[in-house]
Amino acid sequence: MRSMARADWPIEVVYATPVPDVRWVHLTPGGSVFDAIRQSGLLEDYPGLDIRARRVGLFGRFATLSDPVRPFDRVEIYAPLPEDPKVSRRRRAAVTSGTSRRYSPG
Repeated sequence: MRSMARADWPIEVVYATPVPDVRWVHLTPGGSVFDAIRQSGLLEDYPGLDIRARRVGLFGRFATLSDPVRPFDRVEIYAPLPEDPKVSRRRRAAVTSGTSRRYSPG
């Protein structure tokens, strides 16, 4: 009787740093997002990286660490936002509206 070897799946893992760190790993079918990140070595190379406090995704869509991966998936670890997007939008709107009120064409 011949045993069936399980093929490994290539998975891309990307950590969003100023210069993105991209790595390829091979997982057996049934692997998760967390398995791919752990196997990539990113947790060892970035000791301050708390994966449970970061958002992760698959091809730009949010995912959980337990989500399964498929062949050629792209697992992404997102960088934290520098500030709340709502606060940023309000600040830009205040600057824009303040500028337009002061400007009088003549």
